[in-house]
Amino acid sequence: MWMDLRVRKYNRTMTTLNGTVYLYQEASDDFQFQLDIFYSRLGNQQFNHVPVKLPSAGTCSFLDNIHATYPQHMKLIGNVPERGKCPITPRQIIALDIEFPNEVVPKNMVRPGLYKAVIRGYHGRKEIMNYAFILKAIDN
Repeated sequence: MWMDLRVRKYNRTMTTLNGTVYLYQEASDDFQFQLDIFYSRLGNQQFNHVPVKLPSAGTCSFLDNIHATYPQHMKLIGNVPERGKCPITPRQIIALDIEFPNEVVPKNMVRPGLYKAVIRGYHGRKEIMNYAFILKAIDN
């Protein structure tokens, strides 16, 4: 998989996700993903692990869960696999000016500061993918 994604400023108050995910080989539930979240209160890159327990999930199960939970947002993504389709065939998945849905994260869980999300992908017990997102939360 190759991800050519970037966050860009859409207008004065909104940022969006743009880009393409290139899937070069079939993906199934044999590929497991894990998410760890870290928080920096002062925004100075000194992160502490957030004790949130999120279960690992296979690729197909993860996409099926997103389809079930956020169907209105999945319609905005181009060439995304249909719900229940497994294995996922090689393809290009296109994100064009997609706004992150506010309802995904409960308001009482978010405090101002920096957040880092580390996503790791495994095939069997071997780590095959590792990437991180850094997000800034502010008071409105």
